Amino acid sequence: MTITVDIGDADLSELLAQVEAGEEIILMRNGVSVAKLAAVPSSESKKELIDTILRERSGRKPVSQAEIAEWKQIGRR
Repeated sequence: MTITVDIGDADLSELLAQVEAGEEIILMRNGVSVAKLAAVPSSESKKELIDTILRERSGRKPVSQAEIAEWKQIGRR
């Protein structure tokens, strides 16, 4: 959702309720985006995400610098 906010028009309680429901809100001034309201992930969901990343990475072999350089060359073709 994108809204243009006039100081007198802002209903922060309603905006926060929408953010809590999962919506991201872009605030604009004079047609220019100046801020984004978005929910802050809970610390539990951050921990779950970190655990998932570490679990996925643990099963993979390390990538060498030579492999990275080769992939860069392939991407430039």
